[in-house]
Amino acid sequence: MIVREFIDKLNSVAPFELAESWDNPGLMTGSLDLNINKVAVCLDAVEEAVIKASENGCEVLLCHHPVIFRAIKKIDFETEQGRVLRAAIKNDIAVIAAHTNWDIVNGGVNTELAKLINLKDVKALDAETGLGAAGILSEAVSCEEFLNRVKAAWGLSYIDYYRANNNKITRVALCGGSGAEFWPLAKNFKADIYLTADMKYHELIDAVKAGLNIALMEHGEMERASLPELVNKLKAVCSDAIEFCLLDVKALVKRESF
Repeated sequence: MIVREFIDKLNSVAPFELAESWDNPGLMTGSLDLNINKVAVCLDAVEEAVIKASENGCEVLLCHHPVIFRAIKKIDFETEQGRVLRAAIKNDIAVIAAHTNWDIVNGGVNTELAKLINLKDVKALDAETGLGAAGILSEAVSCEEFLNRVKAAWGLSYIDYYRANNNKITRVALCGGSGAEFWPLAKNFKADIYLTADMKYHELIDAVKAGLNIALMEHGEMERASLPELVNKLKAVCSDAIEFCLLDVKALVKRESF
């Protein structure tokens, strides 16, 4: 299989046409005619991920977050972006991104996160974009029990919880990654809790004062939970033509509290 054919397979799993207009999924660097036998999958195309992909004998690094978002005027090796591109070119690694197309597609980031915590009757939180997910638990549980389930199911190292009330949890809304703007939609869904990342102080105040319980986690940890399913879907469409390896590489250093 060559890169061009692999991108077609990826498109069947997470159609590029679903991506937001500001996004930049697809080939970041590399040749479309490169022969490939093994693909590494990770959340972020950091330099360590490219090097690990090469060490594992991979010709392709498939990441969730694009290493190139906007047009660039230079490749500066003093920046992480520059180092990633240098490493990819030096090691003949094609870097490909599946970003908001993987967020939005049914079976992608948000629906997979919902499945992992056993939500029922799941629908998109934002019907316009298809982002986020909202669903119902089979039975009401305490907030503490629910958040422990979430932490285990998504492999999180921490959850920051902002309590607006003491209600049990039945209706749940979530958005993988940066979902601060969607908290009013969670409120409209009458969610008992909203799970996301990257909310700012004043957004938190507004949401909690509006009566919505908020649970925040690391952006990367939250979305990383969906990657095994991405690998499963790609294995299904690629048959035995491609071998996959899921890289355990994190862009951020370990969070520490004092």
